[in-house]
Amino acid sequence: MLSEYSFDQAISGRLFNALREHVVRSRTTITAVFLGIYDETIFNTGEILDIEKKLMDFLETKIRKTDFIFKLSNQSQWFIILSQSGEKEATAFLQRLYSDIKNHGIPLLENKEISFSSSVAEIGNNDGAFEELLKDGNGFLNHSLAKGPWQIEYITAYKKRPMEKVRVSILEENEIFRNVLHTTLENLSIEDFEIDIRDFQDGYEFLQSDWYISSHTHIIIMNDILPRQNGLEVLHKIRMLPNSKRFIVYMMTKRNSEEDMIYAYESGVDNYLIKPFNLRLFEVQVKRTFKRLWT
Repeated sequence: MLSEYSFDQAISGRLFNALREHVVRSRTTITAVFLGIYDETIFNTGEILDIEKKLMDFLETKIRKTDFIFKLSNQSQWFIILSQSGEKEATAFLQRLYSDIKNHGIPLLENKEISFSSSVAEIGNNDGAFEELLKDGNGFLNHSLAKGPWQIEYITAYKKRPMEKVRVSILEENEIFRNVLHTTLENLSIEDFEIDIRDFQDGYEFLQSDWYISSHTHIIIMNDILPRQNGLEVLHKIRMLPNSKRFIVYMMTKRNSEEDMIYAYESGVDNYLIKPFNLRLFEVQVKRTFKRLWT
């Protein structure tokens, strides 16, 4: 948690840019919140600085230790960075804040009826200058304040996530079923991801290809029983590799006993598909996997 009673744009900009670079690497969004007092003209000129200091102290108690807050210069407005948060989490934060103030007031300022409005920008990429964000945030905040107290305006210009390439491997001996899986995956509509699919008839062909040696996120959909090297042997091999978390493994099998399933999960399988399985349900599972890549 970091705060300043006078806004230092250079410090806040460096901090924000560092967090924004981490957004792309970690696939975890951050959110910028611009918070302002509605109708600050109710305060006397001589008391505004003391009120703003007490408000800063109050706001610091409402954010997490991993969040950051700055007082904007010459205005009763604040710039808050909510780390590892998206638009929904920021909305929930503001709704809790608004409710707390309306129901309980602000400590040390019980005799003041203070209300706020805000603007919110979810950050899903590392494009654009920090100065542009400040300009947009202040502009949307002013729109929010013009509507009245307890408003929230949303800025969508920074939400777009960068296109990411994901490798997908299908390890299946049966050519017809292999082609069905390939076509199913090829026809999926998955936003923000480019899917590169390759097929292999067994585990040996897959491991000899060096296709799996890459820093890309890699989804492997494989049968447990394959000629030469089976799915479980492939699983053990890739789980021994550095950064094996980049592999997401779907195991296809006719084995449906509890012992077989437990062994597969303990060995590092992420999803267990008992043959024959419904292709529509399979599509939903794959889409959910891609959705979870961005937390």
